[in-house]
Amino acid sequence: MAHPGHFYDCDGGRFVPTKLAQGYWQPDTLSGAAAASLLGHAIERDWLEPDWVPVRLSVDMLRMPPAAALSVETEMLHESRRLRLIEARLIADGRVHTRALCQIVRRGSQPANPVWQSPPWPAPHPDTLPAGPRTMRWEMRAIPADHDRFARSAPAHDAPAGGNPPVLGQLAPAAARQAWISTTMAVVAGHPVSPWLALVLTADFASPLAHSSESGIDFVNTDFTIHLHRLPQGRWIGYELTGHTSSDGVAVGQTAIHDTAGPLGVIVVSAMAQSRRR
Repeated sequence: MAHPGHFYDCDGGRFVPTKLAQGYWQPDTLSGAAAASLLGHAIERDWLEPDWVPVRLSVDMLRMPPAAALSVETEMLHESRRLRLIEARLIADGRVHTRALCQIVRRGSQPANPVWQSPPWPAPHPDTLPAGPRTMRWEMRAIPADHDRFARSAPAHDAPAGGNPPVLGQLAPAAARQAWISTTMAVVAGHPVSPWLALVLTADFASPLAHSSESGIDFVNTDFTIHLHRLPQGRWIGYELTGHTSSDGVAVGQTAIHDTAGPLGVIVVSAMAQSRRR
């Protein structure tokens, strides 16, 4: 897919943000999507390999990065035969503004015992929905509010002697907002956007999905964490709101994420009440 714009140009070892990278909350600062996706770009460039899955990406938005030249450092904090832990840091003016931890796990064999799995998302395929808002950053196709959510059912067979004992009891789903999102831009000029990086680029969307009222958004997210069991396929990522709770100006939200092949995982996002500066 062609990308008409990008967040950053390269200048030696630094990244110079374009106007598309500028954020919503304060002038001359970068968006959460721009900051997180640059860290995702560096992690993918330096550490992702075939047969390894980035099962968790936690992004801490410590400060709103300035719209100025940035550098990124990555470091392996842990390495074993099946697990790696990578840290990436976005730096401006000698200070860390955004930080990410990425846990990467080697693919293995699926256990013999069947475990309940999230069924395919019953949402309409994005190609069957009318085109929605499209910007230089992404395209969104909202799913009608009256569309059914998925049903849950247990596996037909089990072999208790072959696995570990259960830990959690039965959990219930929550009501949801739902939408398909597709990126329409690149992170760094001249570098293609992989399906995983497209997810990182759009993951900040989980915050307005979870934390918006009917009138607008009064929470700014301080982090987000993506949990995956496999890499995404294709250009569309489905976001399904599964929860929002808040008190005293502090919020937490959750979304399930899907692609057109099935469930991918979840995003959890923390936020705090914020007034927009103009």
